[in-house]
Amino acid sequence: MADPVVTDPATVTVKKKRSPREKFEIPDGWIARGFEFEVAWPDDPELASRVRSQFGGRRFAYNWALAQVKSDMDARKLDPSHASVQWNLYALRKRFNAEKPTIAPWWEANSKEVYSTGIADLCVALKNWSDSKAGKRKGKKVGFPKFRSTRKDQARVRFTTGVMRVEPDRRTITLPVVGTLRSKENTRRLERLVRTGKARILSATLKERWGRLFVSFSCIVEAHRYPAPTKGGRAGVDLGMRVLATIADSDGVVIEVPNPAPLRATLTERRRVGRQLPRRIPGSRGHDAAKAKLASLDRRCVHLRKQASHQLTTMLADTYSEVVIEDLDLAAMKKSMGRRAFRRSVSDAALGQIRPQLTYKMAWRGTTLTVANRWFASSKIHHGCGCRLIEPRKLAKQLVCTVTGELVDRDVNAAHNLRDWPDIASYSSVGAVAPKPSSPTGSGGGLGSDIGPSDAGGGSVRPLQSRKAAPSEARTRKGTPRRGAA
Repeated sequence: MADPVVTDPATVTVKKKRSPREKFEIPDGWIARGFEFEVAWPDDPELASRVRSQFGGRRFAYNWALAQVKSDMDARKLDPSHASVQWNLYALRKRFNAEKPTIAPWWEANSKEVYSTGIADLCVALKNWSDSKAGKRKGKKVGFPKFRSTRKDQARVRFTTGVMRVEPDRRTITLPVVGTLRSKENTRRLERLVRTGKARILSATLKERWGRLFVSFSCIVEAHRYPAPTKGGRAGVDLGMRVLATIADSDGVVIEVPNPAPLRATLTERRRVGRQLPRRIPGSRGHDAAKAKLASLDRRCVHLRKQASHQLTTMLADTYSEVVIEDLDLAAMKKSMGRRAFRRSVSDAALGQIRPQLTYKMAWRGTTLTVANRWFASSKIHHGCGCRLIEPRKLAKQLVCTVTGELVDRDVNAAHNLRDWPDIASYSSVGAVAPKPSSPTGSGGGLGSDIGPSDAGGGSVRPLQSRKAAPSEARTRKGTPRRGAA
């Protein structure tokens, strides 16, 4: 008989289990990615009813938790010593689990993640309201959460435990309690990574949009080594509405990417269908057909915008070693437009999607993304001259040079200035001087920022910048410096 093997306890490595409250950290050499697939509604009425039950359970938990919070707030007004439940997921979920046999005797028909998702959504809404009220949150003021109805609530539920996988046939997706769903598109891009151990599914979100079902997977994927940019060099990108982007690179080449403007292209058809919808009897074939047509137009607009932004950002990340873009304040742009049609054009261009996509794509490739100062007048400074360009009318395409009198293309001039920023700002005669470095705020792209990706795989990060208004700058009626960004 062989002698037993004695293991030295000092040589045994015990893997520490992560606490439920401890934040998950992505391992080195891995990145976070998302995958979305459209799935068909089940033909089985029982399975389709089970899917809708998940959405209803999430909405029920949200409304129940909100009712508890409001009742505790009212009780504290009458009795300050009243012990209220804390506004966090752990405390609210613990109370819900204690009361669910009474308030929801059907709770076993749904996944436990359904109720957790609803309560978590309320906790986020309460935190946003609290931070907005205390002045800690930027942007528009956030109101107190309201009860959600079937008609207005976004039908979705998030699963973090249980069976979440794409089957080897690459056409079937399995979710907890719901079971198997038939995918309308091939799932090989995720199934192949999971099968080879290069991806791990963290969560799955089932949602309904435009009357269709979608499953989104949140995963960590082994970092892929991308090839070096094909062209290299530096490029300035001016975003706009006439053309989606005007690109000027260090070789002097200017590229204009057209703006698909999907909403403008379908506006006439949307108005026609919108007039038909209220004329139909709800529940009739004509009413369902009009709703489906309107949803189809909405879906087309969303997909065209997404396709245009992904094609642009992928091309920039694969071509250039450094890209300079402008820090746009889209909310201020829409307010300054005046006419409703102009404001609609800003939303239709979806310029806010480009910067986040470009940030992570260039971080994956190890290249540099630079965000120019928001107050840098890239359109109004004549490149190579330094004079202030005159605008014949608001939003004019051609600007006039005050020195030579020549006509200058607004977008091309802005792209050249962004390409040479911040050097081009040093000799401006309109007050757009090179900003002074300031201490980082950690906000990542706020006013006066000039930052690149902060990931380990990203490029260099410039210091944050600040800027003081020049005395010669034009001012608006309220006395604030006029924004010179394109």
